[in-house]
Formats: sequence, structure tokens, C-alpha cells
Amino acid sequence: MINWEAAGAIGEITGAIAVVLTLFYLSRQIRHSSDVAKVSSYHEAISQIVESAKDPDFHRFQYKLEIGEPLAPEEQIKSNVLATMFIYSHEILLHLYQTKQVDEVLWENIMVNNMGYLSGDMMLPVLKQRSGRLSRELLEVIESASEDA
Repeated sequence: MINWEAAGAIGEITGAIAVVLTLFYLSRQIRHSSDVAKVSSYHEAISQIVESAKDPDFHRFQYKLEIGEPLAPEEQIKSNVLATMFIYSHEILLHLYQTKQVDEVLWENIMVNNMGYLSGDMMLPVLKQRSGRLSRELLEVIESASEDA
């Protein structure tokens, strides 16, 4: 004859094991989803940097400003839009770096390769007009790197 108390205890133990295994599985799925979101944010920021830099006017405006040639009003508007896209992408990457979602080697590589743009006459005035903590922190990074150079 079946001991119903023993069968009930086995059922409870089996249920508890199933709950623990389910929680373990869910935690791994959440971690994986978080990793995918990090990679997606990184790629989105990099894509935006590339898109703004691919615009033929980006380099033309950069050059005109560096040699001291003024931009026409419509050029200034487009220059500000391109600069804002470029800066915003670096703010995203700064946040990802600060939250350890982008490693130090990658962050330093991005900044070294883009410092000429970020510290130039097209970007810096736009960045200085932006508000928000990430904008201020990015400005501090750029100014610190300029002082070290």
C-alpha cells in the first residue's frame, strides 16, 4: 500500500526542485537579455557616429570651421544637427563605459580616434551649450584629454 504522506513529501521536494531550476533558468535568460541590450546600445551609438561622419557635409563643415571660414545659416543648422548626433552617440558610449558595459580599451580607442572631432570648432561649441550630466562629463573628458596632450 502507498504511504500518502511519503508520496506527498516526494511531490513537495520535486516541486521545490522544479521551482529552483526555473528560477535559475530565468536568471540566466535575464542576464542574456541584458547582455543583448548592452550590445545593441553599443552598436546603435557606433552606428550613429558612423552615420553622422559619413555625411559629406560633416567633413566640409569641420574643415571650414577649422580654417576660420564662417558657415552660412543653413550650413550652421546642419552642422549643429550633425554635431549633436555625434556628441549624443559619445554620451551614450560614455554612459555605457561608466556602467561597465563598454570596456576601457574600447572606450579609450573610441575617444583617441574621435578626439580631433570632439575638441574641434564644430563640436565643442555645441557640446558646451548642451545641458545634462552626461554632456558635462563628456566635456570634462575632452578638456582633460586636451590638457594632457
